[in-house]
Amino acid sequence: MQASDFVLKFLASIGRPSEAALYLSLFRADRRRFAIISVPGAVLADAPDALCADLRFLGRLGLTPVIALDPPAGSGSSANASAPPYQENHAAFIIDRLAPEVACQIAVRSEDAGTIAQAGAIPIVTAGRAAIAALATDLQTRKVVLLGRTSGLLPCAPEGAPPLSLIDLSTEYDDLSRPGVLTDDQRADLSFARALIDAVPHRMTVAVTSPFDLLRELFTERGAGTLIRRGSEIASHESYGDIDRERLADLLRSAFGKPASPALWQRPPLAVYIAGDYLGAAILTATSLGPYLSKFAASARARGEGIGRDLWRHIERGHDTLFWRSRPDNPITRWYMDNCDGMARAHRWWVFWRGLASDRIAGAIAYAQNAPPDF
Repeated sequence: MQASDFVLKFLASIGRPSEAALYLSLFRADRRRFAIISVPGAVLADAPDALCADLRFLGRLGLTPVIALDPPAGSGSSANASAPPYQENHAAFIIDRLAPEVACQIAVRSEDAGTIAQAGAIPIVTAGRAAIAALATDLQTRKVVLLGRTSGLLPCAPEGAPPLSLIDLSTEYDDLSRPGVLTDDQRADLSFARALIDAVPHRMTVAVTSPFDLLRELFTERGAGTLIRRGSEIASHESYGDIDRERLADLLRSAFGKPASPALWQRPPLAVYIAGDYLGAAILTATSLGPYLSKFAASARARGEGIGRDLWRHIERGHDTLFWRSRPDNPITRWYMDNCDGMARAHRWWVFWRGLASDRIAGAIAYAQNAPPDF
């Protein structure tokens, strides 16, 4: 078995094979834009084997994240050309541990990182976080990962609460940045993430996780840490005449792998929600039983960025009741299970609902099971 085959099997073991294949194809499309990974000295001290194993896996797959080594606390930032021995030693450590299987190279100037990555080596930048905004802008990086000792930002209370899975800076930053909600170090990470996202001109997310969960964070939609991003703007429309139907059709074709049937466009919608620049969409139709979610889609490029959650929140605000269906093998079905009040399973379709009165559930199940196909 070739090394790349082994790694692909490993990725499939931590998530769905289709997810691993999807993200791998997206990441390989432009290795320069893949990811920037911020590595503090504490991670190299506590988990050097886990970090190097992650980088070895990524290198075997032909992926070349930019590694930004953080200077020790209190040392300030420095130019790459005059990196302190602390960072030079850590860069040499990584290079030595990955050689000869995976090539790594120090980027003497931050602008060299893209050239090194495109040539197939993992670039190491020794200016730490001070260089990330400029790097992300130059490379148009879509994801920055802040590695730490824990996978995600943990609320101080209640004790034992799970990590925050997703943070929308537009609506949640002020509450989370108050003293006592997160630890001081985690508030600093959140503040840095916001400053970073504000500084780059393109859409980007920041993930906080540990080296033990890095691959799960990168290659699964659910991730394994805290994903920080600015929420998408959601536009609401009452007909297809108000939208770019060709772009919506392209989105549906991309998400479902086949073109929508002409019958879909002939049925008048109750509401059409468009997320961002046609990165996601939802189509609702009116029935005597309540709103029916006909289509819910996010583009491949936007998966894992919280687009689905933005759409879902918008739908919930506008509709007290909702029902819909999904095929059992649809990757999003598990997510639907976490966001419904009830469900009914059948061989072809699983039917879900929220807010439905008990006397309408049987009718909703029958309606969804027999609704005409959209493809």
